[in-house]
Amino acid sequence: MANKEHLDILKQGVTAWNEWKKEQRGVAPDLRDANLQRTSLREVDFSWADLRGANLSWAELGKANLRGADLRDANLAGADFNGAYLGWANLQGVDFSGVFLGNTVLHRAYLQEANFQKISLKNVDFRGAYLENANFAEAILVDAKELSLEQLETVVSLYKAKIDPSLQKSLRADFPKLFKKPNSKK
Repeated sequence: MANKEHLDILKQGVTAWNEWKKEQRGVAPDLRDANLQRTSLREVDFSWADLRGANLSWAELGKANLRGADLRDANLAGADFNGAYLGWANLQGVDFSGVFLGNTVLHRAYLQEANFQKISLKNVDFRGAYLENANFAEAILVDAKELSLEQLETVVSLYKAKIDPSLQKSLRADFPKLFKKPNSKK
């Protein structure tokens, strides 16, 4: 359950929240299970916030700072993270279906078992991100940044994904199962 004081401050708007956040440097905001559906949170500072189970569906989070935030079990359907910083964020098992992640930084983010199925990851920075068992089936990864062969070797699926041709060639040679239809026996 979210901290009522934290929610009350956020209801005053992003400017009030960011000012409070600067004054409360050591405080990790508790917004667990908060309903922030369709909220404009552009440029909000949610660094190190606990957003587990929060409803952020259709929220505007462009250029937001979510460094180290915990978003496990959050509802992100339709959310817009254009240009957001999610470095070191805990996004394990998060479903990114219908989420806009263009120009997002996922530096060293924890993305194990995350679902990136059928979304465009144009200009998304995956530098050092943990992608074990993430699903990239039918995702567009052609213009993703800092996505390494070592990271992609650990994912569960690249079925029909569009990826850099040189990465695809190496992966197809050494890890052909990544390109098989999920639940395919071959």
